Amino acid sequence: MIWLAAALALAAAVYGLCWWGAGIILHPPGMSPMEIFPEQFGLRYEKIAFKTRDGLELKGWFIPSMTGDTRTVLMCHGWGDNKGELLQQTYFLNASGGFNLMYFDFRSHGESEGEITTIGGLETIDFDAAVDWLETNRPEQARSVGVFGLSMGAAVTVAAMPKHPDLRCAVVESPFSDYRTVIKRWAWNHFKVPYYPLVALTLLILRSRVKDPEIDSFNPVEAAPHISPRPLFVIGGVNDRLMTPEDVKKVFAATREPKQLWMVPGAQHAGCREAAGLEYETRVIGFFSRNL
Repeated sequence: MIWLAAALALAAAVYGLCWWGAGIILHPPGMSPMEIFPEQFGLRYEKIAFKTRDGLELKGWFIPSMTGDTRTVLMCHGWGDNKGELLQQTYFLNASGGFNLMYFDFRSHGESEGEITTIGGLETIDFDAAVDWLETNRPEQARSVGVFGLSMGAAVTVAAMPKHPDLRCAVVESPFSDYRTVIKRWAWNHFKVPYYPLVALTLLILRSRVKDPEIDSFNPVEAAPHISPRPLFVIGGVNDRLMTPEDVKKVFAATREPKQLWMVPGAQHAGCREAAGLEYETRVIGFFSRNL
């Protein structure tokens, strides 16, 4: 009986640990507050809001071109971040590149509604809603649209673009290739937790909590070949320990031409612009200028 009680206590502890782990995926620790806004960079903008097909209201900004350019870039932030943090890294696309920019917060991030994030699975619904808003409310600016995605936003971009043939091109920084691999790597980097049995059980619990048995089957690498013939610019950090160079190159390898890859020396996760400076801005502006 003592052994049975000990076994049951151990099982309960493991289950509780994995329930907590699933909660980290659904509710990112250290969720970034909304502290960065366009007026801090002297940018004119319009506050926008739109509904997803599962009923959530997402909040965003539409920043018009200062030159009257009709070309637009849809901006997709990372897990635990928000549109303001992405704006801080990318407003050069408007200030120097002259593009219209549409930022929005994914579900449960920033100013958007939602109780959970799934690091890509449900976020493709948000991406679809953003594209629909742009096409409905800014038809002239929606004639030539590219996408910029960072981290989770990059993975969502790769996965969602095949459903939107009117999107002309994309820049994706630090995309992950598949859901289970990035969860496994994050758990190991932060807690030295092995995949079996703890992460595997965590994903099982995650499916139950989200009520989606395939939520962890989100694999951008499977969608990547279907972006072609639209150009894709894949950027990664040589020192990225989360979306490792091998993972980024896996997405790039799965993509058909036209495509280009830039691995930025010294860059950590989501730090390619910081590491590369003006070269980053020049390359990204140049890509969108050539392909929009």
